[in-house]
Amino acid sequence: MVEITEVSKRFAAVKALDGVSLTVNRGEVVCLIGPSGSGKSTLLRSINGLEPIDKGTIKFEGIDVHGRGTDIRKIRQRMGMVFQSFELFPHMTVRANVMVGPEKVLRLPVAEAKVRADLLLAKVGLSDKADVHPAKLSGGQQQRVAIARALAMQPAVMLFDEPTSALDPETIGEVLNVMKRLADEGMTMVVVTHEMSFARRVADRIAVFDRGRIIEVGPPAQIFDHPTVQRTQEFLSHLGWDAISNAQF
Repeated sequence: MVEITEVSKRFAAVKALDGVSLTVNRGEVVCLIGPSGSGKSTLLRSINGLEPIDKGTIKFEGIDVHGRGTDIRKIRQRMGMVFQSFELFPHMTVRANVMVGPEKVLRLPVAEAKVRADLLLAKVGLSDKADVHPAKLSGGQQQRVAIARALAMQPAVMLFDEPTSALDPETIGEVLNVMKRLADEGMTMVVVTHEMSFARRVADRIAVFDRGRIIEVGPPAQIFDHPTVQRTQEFLSHLGWDAISNAQF
């Protein structure tokens, strides 16, 4: 579904991405891990065209995302994006936040958009919050609304950019559980995360980033139990392997 080939991106003197190549197959969950500033979020934002690239290609369902003739709006309609900050509209109710995309972009009738929104709010466990405004929700609840809003566009792939990094420890689990259910249902997902227990439990493959490059790709058992690259071993050791292997969400 996503084919990334030799992608490079520079911010002034900093090489954020340095010849990155990766594929994401339909129905697959790929987690991107590695130190902060190693290029993970830059790659994710490049996949849906939020960040331009200097070299290489990114294809989504065979279409060159950064090609001159590409209608990036149509590409983004097929990609759900969930950010670190929730990016909800504060003046709208929870239900209205979820309805706005289908109404304004997909041109669904209001009644149909409302039914879709209510089904998705039930899916993320927030039916009772449909008529309140985001400011009255916890961080975890706001992030679940953001997930429902992305799903309302019926995307082919979901992109998560460190979706739990702004949450307190008590609400991280509720967001990760929603994401796990999506994975279990077969949603294609690319997830930038520092939650190693989630990556181990949910990912089909894990890509390890360091200094703008992917240094190792493999299934969780390989990455966590038998990493082949010294830098991967150092990264995991720095996090504390016992905490990772015993963590639950």
